Amino acid sequence: MRRFGTLLVFVMAGGLMGVLAPSAFAGGWDSLEPQRDHYLPGQTAVLRGAFAVNRLKDTGRIEDGPYYAYLLVGTRYGMIDPPTIPKGAMRLGVVRFGPVTDGEDGYRYATGSVTFTVPDIASANYAVSYCNDPCRSSTIGWLGFGRITIVRTALEAKLLDTRDSLKGKLRAARFHLRRNETRIAVMETAAREAAADQRSLQEQVRSLTDRLAATRQKPDDSAIPAWMLIVAIAAVLALALGVVLAIRRRRSRASVAHVTMETIDPSFPFLREKEDALPRS
Repeated sequence: MRRFGTLLVFVMAGGLMGVLAPSAFAGGWDSLEPQRDHYLPGQTAVLRGAFAVNRLKDTGRIEDGPYYAYLLVGTRYGMIDPPTIPKGAMRLGVVRFGPVTDGEDGYRYATGSVTFTVPDIASANYAVSYCNDPCRSSTIGWLGFGRITIVRTALEAKLLDTRDSLKGKLRAARFHLRRNETRIAVMETAAREAAADQRSLQEQVRSLTDRLAATRQKPDDSAIPAWMLIVAIAAVLALALGVVLAIRRRRSRASVAHVTMETIDPSFPFLREKEDALPRS
């Protein structure tokens, strides 16, 4: 129950933090992204994106415009620090905003875009920042920056395309490598566990085999051998026979003892003769 309560607290806290600052967890400020990987000087570039219009501390509003996009030279992720526009920054054009809509997460969103002609400058990755006029706010809600890659020649553009393609393949190869390494680690763990189970089963089989062999070689002490059983039966029979004979002998003696002189019939001559031959007292 305590674990469930702790988990509930973390879930509620995480949900609250997600409501309070969704863009912060998505990587910080929202940005306007170029619609192509790179541009040549003189081409028409378009930066476009959606952003949350909810205000943070010291951020501007759409109503505080017009806002202008500036190309910052010498930095890729720079932002203007009002009221000063950095030296060498190039104004690109007006930032135009779409209608504001309500999101399912309770935030309000709008789209922003800026269209301009790419200036003739050195090949590089450039940061794009914004500010109104006069420069008071360089952010509009959660919109903070943009980026663009400019190349000087078509050959350079082709080389960059090749480089980007190779980078993509390298990222994919690394991803598959990490996934395969994870699979190998899982399989190695499973193999170790299977080997341990196999050793355990072998020990059990060995133990059972030894016990079975011992049972076959050594008779059970609790069991009565057959010859002892035969001797015991013979002894019981002999004892029973002796008892019967003793009883019959005792009965025979009792019968003789009850034969007295009174029971002898004097009509038998030989008995009379025997009686006469007996000494008189």
